[in-house]
Amino acid sequence: MNEHILLVNPWIYDFTAYDLWMKPLGLLYLASHLKNSGYKVTLLDCMDRHYPFMPLPDHPGPKRLKSVGCGSYYREKIPKPAQFLSIPRYWSRFGIPWDEVKKQLKEIEPPGWVFITGTMTYWYPGQVAFLNLVRQLWGKTQVIIGGWYPTLCSEHAHQWGFDRIIEGIDPLLVIKQLSSDFKELSTITGYKEFFSVKPAFDLYKKLDYTVVLTSIGCPFRCTYCASGRYFSEFWRRPWEQVLDEITYDYENYRIQDLAFYDDALLYRAEESFLPLLKALQKERLPLRFHLPNSIHARYVTREIAELMRECNFETLRISLEFSDVDSQKNTGNKVDNFIFEKAIQSFIQAGYAPEELEVYLLFGLPGLKAKDYELSIEYVTDLGLKPRLSLFSPLPGTPDFEKVIMHQIKDDPLFQNKIAYLYLSEQNELYEALQRKISKYTFFH
Repeated sequence: MNEHILLVNPWIYDFTAYDLWMKPLGLLYLASHLKNSGYKVTLLDCMDRHYPFMPLPDHPGPKRLKSVGCGSYYREKIPKPAQFLSIPRYWSRFGIPWDEVKKQLKEIEPPGWVFITGTMTYWYPGQVAFLNLVRQLWGKTQVIIGGWYPTLCSEHAHQWGFDRIIEGIDPLLVIKQLSSDFKELSTITGYKEFFSVKPAFDLYKKLDYTVVLTSIGCPFRCTYCASGRYFSEFWRRPWEQVLDEITYDYENYRIQDLAFYDDALLYRAEESFLPLLKALQKERLPLRFHLPNSIHARYVTREIAELMRECNFETLRISLEFSDVDSQKNTGNKVDNFIFEKAIQSFIQAGYAPEELEVYLLFGLPGLKAKDYELSIEYVTDLGLKPRLSLFSPLPGTPDFEKVIMHQIKDDPLFQNKIAYLYLSEQNELYEALQRKISKYTFFH
């Protein structure tokens, strides 16, 4: 048996993409388990901005984000899919140039297995393109696909000829399916065993940042989100283990920035996150922490806010989604305006300036009108805060997906692309007008 395994984070095919602390964390945990089981593991992250022969991007991106480890990807403009010809945006393959990837693959030992991961359902063209490249180079290599695409769009994923399709996001479900071919993984029967290793960031030659996950699952069932629906339970890692991982990353990779990937970081904070904050306060590591996934206002306390300030949590994004009471209730009742304002007050009292607090508002949800968005923006800006419009992406398995009247969305995951949906649902002009309104507010304040 060929014990060489190639792990792949493929290209992104999209209108837009940006490295906002993006790393294939699940794939890196799997890499560590496979290495510990005696396999030779090679990582090819097509989205690694520090790959040795990566050309510079057209535009570096926002200075502030670039200073904390983020950045623009190199892009190769390619013909748009026929479905998107009416959309006035360039279609690109983001990441390492195609020819460079092909050259790199020709230079490595042919693997027995290739694992291809993926994040968004509509990024499947990158996974399929890599499958086809593997077939050209190594006819006998077995190719496995995993991630959100085969989980949410299983029937669609079966048409391409992957040798194995892993359905599920829960790491234990993934491990269980892989164990039939990789018997050594069968000893991983719980989250405790899965997180007993550190993610294999050592497979990268250079890192600006690392990422960490303190919990699995989400207790909420927001109507537009698939995350909480695909985990059997909500489980928290021991805070001591998380602290050890953060310290290890700092000491071994000399990073300055670290992002948390949790969907519900503050939920039951007293069990793990609060003790972790207190420990970080004592350690005083020279790190900047970032929360790109946003946090739930419901669980913010003055103590948590003060500790986050003292521990140098720089990027704070808070979920509001809508200021309208009915919309809040109809989408999961995650927050209301009273709870939101109380959370903001805690952060202000802890020393955060209003301009440091970004507020997520959801744009594009079926049934909402222009006035709904305008009222939400006015509500946030009246509090002196910066609203950030987050584009709705219709995800299979969610209640809001069923409300979308575009039949193509269910036939081809490409139509689940947030930019495509924005244009094809004819909401792009409203979105651009609202963005101008937000920019005008920011300029004058």
